[in-house]
Amino acid sequence: MTSSSIKAMNTGNTGFTATIITTAITTAFAVVAGIVNHIMSGNRDRENQQTTASLKYTEQQLEELYGPLAFLIWEGRRTYTDLAEKLREMRGQKRILESLQVGEKNGYTIFPFKNEAEIKLWIFWIEKDAFPRHEKIKKLLMTKTHLIEGEILPESYLKFLDYHNSWKMEHLRWQEQQIEYLWKSKFDFPFQFEDEVLKTFKNLKRQQANFLKVNHDLRKNSQNYAKISKNITLLNRQNANNVNNL
Repeated sequence: MTSSSIKAMNTGNTGFTATIITTAITTAFAVVAGIVNHIMSGNRDRENQQTTASLKYTEQQLEELYGPLAFLIWEGRRTYTDLAEKLREMRGQKRILESLQVGEKNGYTIFPFKNEAEIKLWIFWIEKDAFPRHEKIKKLLMTKTHLIEGEILPESYLKFLDYHNSWKMEHLRWQEQQIEYLWKSKFDFPFQFEDEVLKTFKNLKRQQANFLKVNHDLRKNSQNYAKISKNITLLNRQNANNVNNL
């Protein structure tokens, strides 16, 4: 065997060995990348499921409980302000611009009434506006208790129910038995109830916006993961072709 033949064989063996090493390294990299992609996909799926479930629950809270409650509260504040303005007009007092809540929180009380006309206006508002709205709020709290934010029922929610139920019973006794009363509930209006409901509504809206942003980011990341997975698949095919060609 000539020296040139030996040199040729050595050269061939070196190339063959290098190809095997390169293929092995590339294959190992592809395997590791595949494992990483599998883990990332699993984490991504779990994160998607958790985010979707949280978003769905938050939207249910907004749609079925806190959204309706918030709008009923805003409606009540507006109609009470209109009522107070009418009474001010009847009393020859200046009008106010701020939105009032039931009671004396804003420094103005409609009690005591000055004459029969004021009482008739108040009764009309009670029966046509306040009580029907309070009943809607009561029904929401009773039927959507599972959607109330937090681990326990807030104390202000219970105070609102006491306020409404006491007032309604006193008014019914006046209607049916002519038993006089002070034209209002025995309990003070729980301003904290309205404040807590509106605060929770705003917080849930903020959570909803954050969840939607996270979902958008996850979809964007999913596209990137899909590209990585496609590249890994192409790399595995290339490795297989390299081995077959050895």
